[in-house]
Amino acid sequence: MSVLGTLVGVVIPYVAAFIFVVGVLYRIFTWSKCVVPFKIPTTCGQQKSLPWLNRTFMDRFDSPYTNWETAVRMLMEIFLFRSLWKNVRYELPAQTAVSTKWLWLFALTFHWSLLIVLIRHFRFFLQPVPDFVNLIQGLDGFIEVDIGWLWFQPHVVHIMVTGLTLFVALLYLTYRRLAFPRERTFSLPSDYIALILLLCVAVTGLLMRYVIPVDVAQVKELAQGLLSFHPPASPDLHWLFMLHLLFVSLLLAYFPFSKLMHSAGIFFSPTRNMPNNNRAVRHINPWNYPVKGVDWDEFYENFKGDMEELEQMGYVVKPEEV
Repeated sequence: MSVLGTLVGVVIPYVAAFIFVVGVLYRIFTWSKCVVPFKIPTTCGQQKSLPWLNRTFMDRFDSPYTNWETAVRMLMEIFLFRSLWKNVRYELPAQTAVSTKWLWLFALTFHWSLLIVLIRHFRFFLQPVPDFVNLIQGLDGFIEVDIGWLWFQPHVVHIMVTGLTLFVALLYLTYRRLAFPRERTFSLPSDYIALILLLCVAVTGLLMRYVIPVDVAQVKELAQGLLSFHPPASPDLHWLFMLHLLFVSLLLAYFPFSKLMHSAGIFFSPTRNMPNNNRAVRHINPWNYPVKGVDWDEFYENFKGDMEELEQMGYVVKPEEV
């Protein structure tokens, strides 16, 4: 077990973390080097134009004109998924509008739940545990339930709400790709791989929390050892925790190569991070090569024969004769 524990608990997490860090930095560096030849912000509000064209307060963020308006739009996009909330698909044969409010709800639930779960996991890596982590832990686990029926003895646990909402949201997102014909058609195998890994991480985490408890002190010792690059020499880990850690490592290693990179890609999206001010500020294409201009005399010398022929036909070609 010690050899397997060292492999799953030390070697694989370090390899996965290396792939994750290098892969994410490489993708970010590649995106940062991409130029934007056109001004292409996606808008759904009145652009700032003539003074007599009225703009509502939300038009300033749906069609941002300044950099700070664009920043507010990005914040609403990242934390509230505003474009997904406003998204409507029109089906012409039935002449109906199909909203994506359910997708918005479960997508927002998944992302916020995942964020809170990750913050709660800080308590395994940090000593002493920061106050804000303890606060989030307390607020998230305010519900107490006796689940002693699992072991036929009293056993009270704090129900972590975000762990359950994370699992439910993942179930809906998986169901949506499997049950809806349109979504099933454009879903790729890579989309299912990400969902399966996330579900495996969530399920094993819930099992450790409510069904098969593991030694938390041992887990914290391993986590702090990994973070300080002084892991235990031969960690003796619970099989369920090793399975959970293996799925987390696979997810980390897969992250830079998957669509999960949209978490960083949103900051480089020109449809979101550009102000819609092309009527006031000219967007210069970075691909444009420097153009060498010519004056009139040089132009006349280059086409002297044609110019003289035009003069003989009665056309005025010299500026001073106009």
